[in-house]
Amino acid sequence: MQLSVEHPTSGAVADVVPVSRPGLSLGLCLGAQSGPNQPALDVDSGFTWNLQATLSNVVFIDLSFADDSFGYACAELGIVYKTTNSGTTWTRIMDLGFPYYWYGVSALSRERAIVSGFNNTEGTGIYRWSTDGGLSWDSIVTLDTANWLSRAHFADSLHGIITAGWNGGIWRTENGGRNPSDWTYVQVDPARGWYEGNICYRADGHCWLTGITFCGSPDNGATWNVQHSADPVFDGGVWFSDTLHGWTGGGQISSPVLGWVHRTTDGGASWSDRLIETPEPIRAVLFLNETLGFAVGGNHYSGVGAIYSTINGGDSWRLDVNTASEMKGIDYQVVGDSIDLWCCGFNNNGGFTGCIYKTRIAAIGTGIRESGVETGRAGALLLPTVIRSLPSGATAFDPLGRRVLNPRPGIYYLLAVGGKLSAVGCHKVVILR
Repeated sequence: MQLSVEHPTSGAVADVVPVSRPGLSLGLCLGAQSGPNQPALDVDSGFTWNLQATLSNVVFIDLSFADDSFGYACAELGIVYKTTNSGTTWTRIMDLGFPYYWYGVSALSRERAIVSGFNNTEGTGIYRWSTDGGLSWDSIVTLDTANWLSRAHFADSLHGIITAGWNGGIWRTENGGRNPSDWTYVQVDPARGWYEGNICYRADGHCWLTGITFCGSPDNGATWNVQHSADPVFDGGVWFSDTLHGWTGGGQISSPVLGWVHRTTDGGASWSDRLIETPEPIRAVLFLNETLGFAVGGNHYSGVGAIYSTINGGDSWRLDVNTASEMKGIDYQVVGDSIDLWCCGFNNNGGFTGCIYKTRIAAIGTGIRESGVETGRAGALLLPTVIRSLPSGATAFDPLGRRVLNPRPGIYYLLAVGGKLSAVGCHKVVILR
């Protein structure tokens, strides 16, 4: 069905095109592959991931992007790579060798980045900062004299966490973490159960860790609620799209090698059964909203690895790409009205080889509501209408379905609640100032 919408300010009729077709019902605002003249995503197809880098003698563990262009990837043996062109090329900017291992990286900006890990000879947890985009690095800081460190994540420029995963603890900072005195140790799990995989740390101060136990904090990691893992075995990786909707991954490398994903809709008070069982352990999960998400993993010992996606909150999954590599880290950035995602890992086919994959998800305009995207509702995609401010009677949402109270210049989706936005669904606009 062809629809038309009046321009929010001039009243002129703007063209729109339908995004639904027989057999297609997407409960998300992001779902089409990038590229010209490509159709909306089929329910039974996955996203196209491009192999950006294949690097010999590299064991990638984690990556982090400051924006859509600048990113860092860290690896064992004290190795760090950097990209300035969205991952098209990668340059090695640190190569310390044994006994240094980097297991976490967080890019707070193009200039400011931290790597965390351990000294494998001394058994200590370490970190290192750069404040000039990786051109130079501060001296290595020994933060934990008794435990290895792994993942690092910052919610903003001041609040950060570095996990001491094998001791069931974390180090946290509320003032940027440049110096050792800026960090405080918190014993998250009193039983010192380990946790592994990616961590989730939101700008509102909520954070979650998983492993032997499921751990959640409402106050930037100062206090924690600790309960049994979502899976009867253990978890590995966690993500929450809001404070209620969350997912954990997990998996085992002993026979039979397999992985799994669980979901909660009540903040972790209860969990679903396994939504999927995969032939490789799931190492990380990431959801862009309560419907669109990814699960990645693998096992280099048995040569398996993959990237999976879901467009219905995990009720069903698609195999996007069989990487045959142990995928460990995943990150994303909003690029206009699209989303870029990167995933890193490694394999061991006669020698370790690191790999980095990327996909771009273009926006399609379906029904958007304040808590995210509206399940099962078809909508219409405006060929972008240019306006200079948010019109009266409309609510603006970014490409992730998050409400924006004071939009800056950029591309948004407007949900009509009155006024001249008369068509059903949401409307794509470019807001100028």
